[in-house]
Amino acid sequence: MTMKPAPSPKSPYHHGGLPAALLQSARHLLEEQGIGALGLRAITRHAGVSATAAAPHFGNLTGLLSTLAATGYDELADAMEAARTHGPRTVGLAYVHFALANPGLFTLMFRSDAIDRDHGQLARASARAFSCLAALADGGRAGPPGASSRAAVMAGLWGKVHGLAVLATDGLLSPLVGTKDGPATLDALVAAALR
Repeated sequence: MTMKPAPSPKSPYHHGGLPAALLQSARHLLEEQGIGALGLRAITRHAGVSATAAAPHFGNLTGLLSTLAATGYDELADAMEAARTHGPRTVGLAYVHFALANPGLFTLMFRSDAIDRDHGQLARASARAFSCLAALADGGRAGPPGASSRAAVMAGLWGKVHGLAVLATDGLLSPLVGTKDGPATLDALVAAALR
């Protein structure tokens, strides 16, 4: 007579990389379906876990999306830091390229209705990205001396590069590229606009 071994007690489900898997699922849904698809149920279903699995790691949907936005700001800062050695215009181009490569994430990063700007990780990451934008103002644009004038220059240049990024992701700059009066490439158009 063969005896079956006693069944071992079931251990609770544990996903060692659950936070990363949830962020990856959220990012996938964001890029594939847009910000409207980002509900906790949809994200956890996509990750293959229960609807309550995100709570211990992120608290709620806003916490998860704030962490995802922080990832975006860190990636944006990395791209701008890498471009910084080539001059301020390349920093602006890196900003636009990031937006084009990650349109959903780029949109989320600036949606105050979906994220918590006071979230610690998000606040640190966005501050880092903003400090990289200083390269735009440090590009030799002269204004009256003083911190307030530098801040005004930074705000103006950020507004310009952000506006170009939004127009590019929406496809609204495409009609200006390759025309007889326009630059041959989007990069050339953006670089000319950032002069």
